[in-house]
Amino acid sequence: MATKSPDQILYEIAEELKLNYGLIVRNVEANDFGFANLKWKIDTDAGIFFVKQYNSERYTDELLSHVEVALGLQDRLNKEAGIPCPTILPHKGSYIQRTSSGERFMLTEFCHGQMVGPGEVNKDQMYHLGQVTGRMHRWLNEHASPSLHLHWVPASKEKMLTQWLTNWHQAHSAGSDKYIAALELQRKIAEKIDLEMFQSCEEGWVHWDLFVDNILFHSNYVSAILDFDRMHFIYPEFDISRAILSGTILNNKINLESAKAFINGYCESAPLPVSKLVRSIKLTWWKESAWLNIKSEEFRTLRRFAEELMWVGNHWSMLEDIFND
Repeated sequence: MATKSPDQILYEIAEELKLNYGLIVRNVEANDFGFANLKWKIDTDAGIFFVKQYNSERYTDELLSHVEVALGLQDRLNKEAGIPCPTILPHKGSYIQRTSSGERFMLTEFCHGQMVGPGEVNKDQMYHLGQVTGRMHRWLNEHASPSLHLHWVPASKEKMLTQWLTNWHQAHSAGSDKYIAALELQRKIAEKIDLEMFQSCEEGWVHWDLFVDNILFHSNYVSAILDFDRMHFIYPEFDISRAILSGTILNNKINLESAKAFINGYCESAPLPVSKLVRSIKLTWWKESAWLNIKSEEFRTLRRFAEELMWVGNHWSMLEDIFND
């Protein structure tokens, strides 16, 4: 079957919006953030909305069934917990819609706000992000049904070091001194790390993609948390470290004032001792270790994640002192 163009997919979705929601699409603006999925800001006779199409290769029907659950939690977080996130417009009880040819998409309100660059989130924005994240975790812990199984568990050292060796050979082939040095440090840490530290991680629902590309801000607060598609039952502290690393590290330095603002905001809903914060950062470092790869330089988001991994590696033995300061 021939691959459809974005315009053809958009036309099909527009027809469904007219049929199911009575919306007449007047103008569209493509959103190029994200990977593989198509996104549009759409101007209609009833106002401005946002449409996200789910790529058929990236999202199987089985995976989309998990996304449907995640969107249900997003909807409840919005309506019951007051978490700033897009209002989803379901149809016939489903958040994910299908065109006559099988294209899958969702419709939400359009959220206003600005994206902020990695490491450039100010202290007021980080404080409110900490508040929102803490409230989100507390509500999910109290109201969302736990899963029977964790979606992810830390990889073994053997598996991690097998991937490390591949990354190391690629860095050597490319002659990248930066990645060779970072990978040598990563190996030394990996060989000494005690993975039992992660056994004490609390289990719960987590956004699992809480970095600056998925957050809209106003000048001093969060406008909206976006993209709940990856929400799963794992370790909520992923959201803590991912937000801090994404929002406060710039040019291999951490904005400690902004990081502590996030911590203070989060602590209004739940305790966040330094020991848990450091464990959170190390957990994310272990989870994302494969992205310390020269090929990450080809992709803006992965390149940024690799920079964060390098910062953590360079400060591994100093993390407690940094956040106790």
